[in-house]
Amino acid sequence: MSHLSNFFHWCIGFLSIIVVAIQIPVQAQSGINEFGSFEQQLPSYWTRGNEPSGTTLSWATDQFRSMGHSLKIEKTSTGDSASWISENMCDLWSDKHFKNVDIKFGMYYMTSGVNTNPTTDDQKWFVSYSFYREDGSLIGEKKFELDQSVASTTGWVADTTAVGEISLPEDSWTTIIRFVGGKDATGTVWTDDYLFVGRDGWAGQDWNTQLGVPTGWFYWMPPIGGNDGVLDQGYENTVVTDEYAYNGNYSLKFDIPAGTHDGFVGTRKYPLNSQPPLGQSISMNEPQDITALNGIVPGDILRISVWIKGMNLYPDSAAAFWDAWSVAITPMFHNTIGNNAGFGDFWASDIPLRFPNATSFDWKQFYVDVPVQSGAVSMSVRLHPLGRFSGTVYMDQLQIKKNGVTDITNEPGTPTNFSLSQNYPNPFNPSTVVSYSLPTNSFVSLIIYDLLGREVKTLINNEQNSGTYQVQWNGENNYGSKVSSGTYIYTIRTGSYYEARKMVLLK
Repeated sequence: MSHLSNFFHWCIGFLSIIVVAIQIPVQAQSGINEFGSFEQQLPSYWTRGNEPSGTTLSWATDQFRSMGHSLKIEKTSTGDSASWISENMCDLWSDKHFKNVDIKFGMYYMTSGVNTNPTTDDQKWFVSYSFYREDGSLIGEKKFELDQSVASTTGWVADTTAVGEISLPEDSWTTIIRFVGGKDATGTVWTDDYLFVGRDGWAGQDWNTQLGVPTGWFYWMPPIGGNDGVLDQGYENTVVTDEYAYNGNYSLKFDIPAGTHDGFVGTRKYPLNSQPPLGQSISMNEPQDITALNGIVPGDILRISVWIKGMNLYPDSAAAFWDAWSVAITPMFHNTIGNNAGFGDFWASDIPLRFPNATSFDWKQFYVDVPVQSGAVSMSVRLHPLGRFSGTVYMDQLQIKKNGVTDITNEPGTPTNFSLSQNYPNPFNPSTVVSYSLPTNSFVSLIIYDLLGREVKTLINNEQNSGTYQVQWNGENNYGSKVSSGTYIYTIRTGSYYEARKMVLLK
């Protein structure tokens, strides 16, 4: 493998900045602007660079290869360049892009009416990947010059690095992608399905390069996230659509065929750095405009809710396959935030939602209550069809509210809210007590799972009157055998109410 062969061979003097971190400007939004709105008008991880007179940059829906959107530049004038520019693609769990790995990267593009046979760099259309050290200095760049031998391509064209062409000599702490029409270039160009995948090891990942979700979101498509260009598992059908919306003009649509792979659309990590009033939802505009969740302390309860419309469902799927055929809300707490910090999750749970027993249902709000974990500095939430799920769901208005539920309910009389308290003691050996409250007569399922989602013990599975209850678990599974030390998840389900908590058995 030749390091940096045919790499970094051109000057970037035409660019006015060398970027260590791109800040996305806050855009005026239409409709609601909650944590989980899909009304934003920019794709996540991308921002407009230069947009001179006679040029239009759009997050386009007229042409796309997957997930309903592409990046588009229409350029009718000369005299200045036009560009889309990514944020730092070293983010979330891809904290760096790693050296000594043969990397396949590039993108798909489509052209219409572009200037042909350019003789100068200023007349060219191109995409570049730029790699930077920790101190912000440039390691090098790779430039993909788009084919301008004809004015218009026939469909989408792939342009990627060849086997053995590129491996980084150093870890890249900042990776920026630019899609550029030179100052004397004209015509219309779309780009989509940017790739970044190690051929012989883990090179890191790019983010939102299928361009399907707006500011504040990212996705994970099987088999390895979508950055490999393999788009045949059904999740490429995931789009932000105006077909239906609960509030505003757009919702997130999953249209999933029967399969065995998980995939999700999730929020980016948001800092726990300001406080909403009790019972009011958290406003999440842009990642740089977050002032939510300050004053939240471990043990506070957050209610995570989302509105869902279902179609083409199998009404018996939950009974036949249980959680694997479900759609879940997955809350995650992290001890990191920001580029190059790593994923840093130390608590996460797929919490399956119980849909109505029907082939379709209109907009319905589902929610889960989760405790804030000790040590968390940020959180994220995933909208998460699980592996065997098949059907069509529209999801809108993901919200987080600080809930007034306390850890332990000792009030006399009938409780006013459903609640599941933290087990006591915790950690425990050999037994622990779980308390919960029912404001109405309910059918209650109280079940313990291991961290792989396998059922360990059913504590309660029957109708109960309203009231506050306690149940003891002695560390045995459903077969009467003692379980090993470790972390377990206990869940309560009563109709539309669902909650999960973590317990630790120490021996």
